Amino acid sequence: MSPSDLKRDILARSSPLVSAEELELLSKQPGLKLFDVRGTWSSPARALPDDYEMSHIPGAAFLDWTRRFIDQSKALPLASVADRDAARSAFKALGVNATDLVVLYDNYHHMLAGRVWWAMRYWGFDNVRVLNGGWVRWTKLQKPVTSSTAEVSQGDFEPVQRGDWRTSLEDFIENHQKSCVIDARGSAGYAGNADDPRTGHIPGSLNIPFSELLDRETGLFLNRDALSDVLDEKAPQWRERPIIATCGSGYAATVTLLALTELGNEARLFDGSFSAWKQDPARPVEQTR
Repeated sequence: MSPSDLKRDILARSSPLVSAEELELLSKQPGLKLFDVRGTWSSPARALPDDYEMSHIPGAAFLDWTRRFIDQSKALPLASVADRDAARSAFKALGVNATDLVVLYDNYHHMLAGRVWWAMRYWGFDNVRVLNGGWVRWTKLQKPVTSSTAEVSQGDFEPVQRGDWRTSLEDFIENHQKSCVIDARGSAGYAGNADDPRTGHIPGSLNIPFSELLDRETGLFLNRDALSDVLDEKAPQWRERPIIATCGSGYAATVTLLALTELGNEARLFDGSFSAWKQDPARPVEQTR
């Protein structure tokens, strides 16, 4: 398949993922915008521009996930998706045009690239994909890297809100009992700490750690049959009820959203997630022993 045919195929298919092999073939295609979203949630949570400057995928520009598509007026755990004006500024600064294909990658289990993927889709940009396996997979396969900085021109994409991709705190309070709520945190975070009653999880939420959706050896997403098996086992209501993905702050849950989109199920993200829920001491929190 030629690079131009591959680009058309990626834009036509419903999968939110591209492989390292596909990205390498696409690398010089006009209208490809590639972004390095590497960072960490380890204290302090931050982007990693120095890592980008040392080495990155050829053609990639750096995207600071702590500053783009996120409300700058609040601390990261409680910061919601950016408003329309900020989203417009981000698309413009990143050089994203309406006809582009955007590919994002990170080194953090897809959750930072996933958050930006979700935010771009929330603001109406559908031509965005995530590199399956991210930077780790790319380098393990010994694909090309560079230290040359990519040039970015101004973009013209005009954001249009898609409310069906996001659940606010108010919406969540109204609808969560009628939904299949999947908590993507690890089992320890979901269980909570007996010494802190405001740790644990939202009552009724089901725990599917994001790591269970990824292959332990490769870091790639499981195939579709395996993803369905995990969901059937851990959240049997996922086929019948609307799904709301949640986690600590709205990042790990985007790994769940990527997996669900791979299966053709476009769920909502509870923006702010458990960090927003637990702010009011009147809202109940459950722990598991």
